[in-house]
Order: sequence, then C-alpha cells, then structure tokens
Amino acid sequence: MRNIGVYLDHAATSPLRPEARATWEASGENADYNPASLHRFGRSAHDLLERSRESLAELLALDRPREVLFTGGGTVSDNLALLGFARAHAGERPVLMVSSIEHKAVLAAAQRAEIEGAELVFLPVDDGAVVDAMALESALRAAEGRPCLVSVMWANNEVGTVQPIREICRIAHSAGALLHTDAVQAFGKVPVSLTEVPADLLTITAHKIGGPVGIGALVVRGDVGLEPLMYGGSQEQGLWPGTQNPLGAAAFAAAAAATVRSIPENTPRWIAMRNALETKLRAGIEGLVVHAHGAPARLPQLLSIGIPKADAATLLMALDLEGIAVSSGSACSSGSQTGSHVLAAIGIDPEEEYAVLRFSFGPFTTEEEVSRAGQAAVRAAARARAVLAG
Repeated sequence: MRNIGVYLDHAATSPLRPEARATWEASGENADYNPASLHRFGRSAHDLLERSRESLAELLALDRPREVLFTGGGTVSDNLALLGFARAHAGERPVLMVSSIEHKAVLAAAQRAEIEGAELVFLPVDDGAVVDAMALESALRAAEGRPCLVSVMWANNEVGTVQPIREICRIAHSAGALLHTDAVQAFGKVPVSLTEVPADLLTITAHKIGGPVGIGALVVRGDVGLEPLMYGGSQEQGLWPGTQNPLGAAAFAAAAAATVRSIPENTPRWIAMRNALETKLRAGIEGLVVHAHGAPARLPQLLSIGIPKADAATLLMALDLEGIAVSSGSACSSGSQTGSHVLAAIGIDPEEEYAVLRFSFGPFTTEEEVSRAGQAAVRAAARARAVLAG
C-alpha cells in the first residue's frame, strides 16, 4: 500500500503504471527466461523482447525496430551515445557540442570524452533556457571537416523548456554533423517523432513514464558508428552486451504505449493545473520567480519556481510534513552541494539565497492534489523565509 500523500515528483520517477504492471505479471510465465537460448522457453522470451522493440519503434515513428537498443537506462544511453561516438572516432579529434543545460549524464560523458582527446564545445542558452542557434552554427563552421556530434536535450529536466529540436537537427545535418537528443523528459509528455525530427541518436527511459526502473533505450539510426562501453556479448548489436530483460522491455513498451496514447487527453489538463498552480503561488509568495516562463515552449506537466531569501531544504521538509512530495531541481543532483548548472546558465546567481521547487505531474494527478500542494507551498515558503531570517 502506498503512503497517503500528494506525489508531484514525476520528473524524477513516475510510479509504475497499471498497464506496465499488468504486462509484467501476464508475461512472466512465458518470458522469464534467457532470450538468447534456442529452446522454446528462450524463444518465447526472445519473441516478447522483439515485440517490445517493435512497439517502441512504432511509437517513435521509426521504420526499423532494430535501431532501438535496450540499455540499463537513460544515463547508460547518454554515455553510450557520446562516449561511443568519441571513441569510434578516436585519433580524428572528434568534436562534441553540448548545450550548457544538459543532464549531467551527458555533461559528464562529454567531459570524459574531452579527457580522452575529443574537443568539447558548450552551447549557450538564453534566459528561457533555449539553445542559441547562431552559436551552434558558428561552432559547426569552426569544426568543419571533423567528426562532430551535437547533443541537445529535447526538453529540460529542471525548468521544462522544450527546445526547437527540429531546427537544431536541421542545422546540425546541414553542416554534416550528427545529432543526439536526450528525450527522457520529453517522451510521453510531448510528441516525439523521428520522422519529424530525424535525430541520429535518441535516449529514452522507462521510469519517467510509469515503466520499471533499470531499463531504457538508445535509438541508433542508420550507419552511425559507436564503440561499445562494455564487452562480453553480442546482445543489442554488441553495443550493450549482457543478458537482456524481456519482462522489463515489455513493461517499458506497455507504459510507453499508454503514456503516448494519453498525450492529447493529458496535455490540456496538465496545462490548466500548471497555470492554476502558478497563479496560486504568485499570489501567495512575494518575489516568486517562474523559471523559463518566457520560453516559446515548456513541458505541460512541469513547473519550476524560485523563491528568493529561502532555503530549499527547509521548504522540502515543511512540504514533506504535509504529505507533499516535490523536488528541489533535478532529483539526480539532490545530494549535490553545488548550485544548479541549469539555473546558472539562465542567469540565476548561484551565490544568492534562493530556493528552487520543481512540481511535476503524472497521468493520475488531480486538480485537488495540485491545489493542496499550492496552499502548502505558500505556507512552507513563509516558514522557510522566517527560518533563514533568523
């Protein structure tokens, strides 16, 4: 039985959807085997794995299911994309161009590639966290003639900006570069189509859309060459070796199908709840900052706010006491003692006393829950400011 409370931290992990749980339970008796085995049990597991691959390919508008590679999650996929590309072109001094607001899985992989000999270029963003297209074009001209990979996330995990990824893809391809996009936060929240945006490499993961933790995918298009990060098997075209997880893949595909199918229904509902929450918080918290408010497009189910002269830990504890679960920026960085690189990139002073809260909704979030969270956040902000003021 789940704890009674309001869970508004779906951008960190979205609890397992009923469709994913049902698929796992229904498939278990026929697929809880090694899909590499040639006997009937192994063939059953292999069939489930491949049906799941085909389902994800269809959801991504991808013609070739074999281009969907199952991995251990989003971080694995990001590392495989960037380090795999850089190592495949070792000796040619490849160029990696990453936006300054990427997930740390991308940033850390790019920095490791730089240590190994690649050139690393950071692409700036404006105060809405949108990548500077002119800076990208300039960087691509400077890198002409060398292997180049541009990595720009489809939607930002901290402030919710949706990038003009189709235009970024066009710019990269016009210069002969490849594009990787981390679509972990975008997939299931906004339409993600590899027909509309023909990215060469794309990252998604299950646990952001109500699938199980520990499984993700990297789409590798056409003849993009990658060097594996690990060795010891031929699974997933040799790029992610090891015994595959048919049950996880099936639950992933089931969650993805249900989530993508519900985008038209959820989007207007999420936007209405987000706007109502923003209005309530603005009215109750003096000096409130809404991050990326001026961006041309934001994720419909995510609201990131800043509260000057407040402490994030005090805010989160006060909200938790009222049964409200949110995060302070990215869950992956919650243990970090440094400020958010995303907020620094959009002009927020990391030395300022400034608390960040990120509210993110799921498929079953209700208006009543969001209203309750807004009221609690107003009370928590007043308490946090009083504590900091001493």
